[in-house]
Amino acid sequence: MTENFRPLTDEDINQLDDLLATSSCGEDTFDVSMLDGFLSAIALLNPPLKEDSEWYPYIFNEEGSACEIDEPETVKRLITQRLQEIRAFQAQRQFYNPIIFPLEDEDGKQVTGHDGLAALEPWAMGFYNALAQYSDRVDVTEAIEAQLCRIHRFLELDEEDPDYQQNLAIRQAVEKEHPVHTLEEGMLEMMQGVIEIAKLNLPNKPISRATPKVGRNDPCPCGSGKKYKNCCGKNA
Repeated sequence: MTENFRPLTDEDINQLDDLLATSSCGEDTFDVSMLDGFLSAIALLNPPLKEDSEWYPYIFNEEGSACEIDEPETVKRLITQRLQEIRAFQAQRQFYNPIIFPLEDEDGKQVTGHDGLAALEPWAMGFYNALAQYSDRVDVTEAIEAQLCRIHRFLELDEEDPDYQQNLAIRQAVEKEHPVHTLEEGMLEMMQGVIEIAKLNLPNKPISRATPKVGRNDPCPCGSGKKYKNCCGKNA
């Protein structure tokens, strides 16, 4: 099967984020970073969801009820386009850049150090939202659970959760064994978890490439301007 896709541009991403903000369901609707985490988990499901109606409505609220939104056809096209892109990268076992909006300090500069890791939380929330919704489609073996820790570590723990102390202990053990110091390291950690889960939960039948294989020294297809080996292919 050949999956033809065009990666979303920065303009596409900003347009999609602006349109999602027009949803009549308000804050119940994902922003584009949460959406990206949600789609990344949807792409990992096995068996896959066959119809858009099985997942698309839950982007707008947890009940999946109807919401009004500006330019609905554009929203649907961009979301479908991003899902195709994610599925292609996962099938090829290649890293891709998650859609993350870095935090900014009081001077408007991006926070890329340890404090900036909080920017990963919306993406991780969207990812776990899909896992909770479709838990029967991911066989959470010990191997997969170990990879999920690479994403769960960026969620804020709920102190009211009865399992808070247990989760905190697990979190501290993970952070001690595999410390992450920068936003870039955090993004790579999440993507490593996603690709490893893809290997474990999806059939080993990579789709045909719509474009030639990216060489280690070629420009990264994500558009960062870096070489592939220094960007999405850093840990591939």
